Amino acid sequence: MKIILTGATGFLGRETALAAVRRGHQVIAIGGSRMPEIPGVGRTLQADLTEPQQAIETLLLNEFPDAIINCAGVPTMEACDAAPEKAEKLNAGLPRFLAMMANHLSGRLVHVSTDMVFDGDKGNYEHTDKPIPLNLYGQTKLMAEKDVLQFGKNHAVALRVPVISGNTPAGDKSLHERLLVQWSAGKTTPLFTDEIRQPVSASNLGDVLVELCERSNLSGVYHWAGAEALSRHEIGVRIAKHFGLAPEKFITPTTHAAAGEKAARRARDLSFILHPLQGKLKTRVQSFEEILSEMQVPAQCAVWHAEQTGRTVVRRLVKGVDF
Repeated sequence: MKIILTGATGFLGRETALAAVRRGHQVIAIGGSRMPEIPGVGRTLQADLTEPQQAIETLLLNEFPDAIINCAGVPTMEACDAAPEKAEKLNAGLPRFLAMMANHLSGRLVHVSTDMVFDGDKGNYEHTDKPIPLNLYGQTKLMAEKDVLQFGKNHAVALRVPVISGNTPAGDKSLHERLLVQWSAGKTTPLFTDEIRQPVSASNLGDVLVELCERSNLSGVYHWAGAEALSRHEIGVRIAKHFGLAPEKFITPTTHAAAGEKAARRARDLSFILHPLQGKLKTRVQSFEEILSEMQVPAQCAVWHAEQTGRTVVRRLVKGVDF
């Protein structure tokens, strides 16, 4: 299968490209900010994805891919607030264009959406629940979902996903890496005890995105996450313990009430019901222990970690980084 992947320089995009290569597919990886560098991917290019009709329409028409995976976007609430025009172009305009092109080419489109299309009041969200986004990030992603399904028709999937975990080449992108970098700099991290998330491994999610390309009988909106819904505080505590650190030295518990206005646009409970997709895929849902087992100490934190724990970091091959 020939897959065109947008957002290949991002954390999830890189993992998805590696997953596609592992599964024997031909990948054309497109990066927006820079040229992708991904082992095993033969063709890479850089393009301005805020203007996709100019940047990649000819490529799509010439290559006639079997599937398009869209991992591109402005990825956080704060980044969307800082650059709203860019957010609308990347988070809404690009998926709309890709959906129309996929339908024209009779190819698959698998688009990555977010749990933040919900307001977090309910928790245990099903894919049929009504989205109520609290911020621009969630609003642009919801716009994209609607357009993907309208213009992509039966060829398209919008996959809502939560906070993503894993190892990155730079060692500073995923949750555990950011925490360890903060802690090694002598900072403590306030984490909400009443804010629930359901983390997923980037390598596991990459396999799901590629499997959805392979499963032409699936279309519409679905949810994917890890098996466990946890408070942000519990996530941090378990990460600290996994790395042999005392959580109380590095984590300060806090609540939405204590945060006041700073928490006004933060959703409380974004846990997912994973059916019906969980029963339709061969890729397994991971427990948080399995997700933890994939985490490694970032290279820049290795000396500090050894001083704190007495452990010597042993470098091992990591799925999503080495293969």
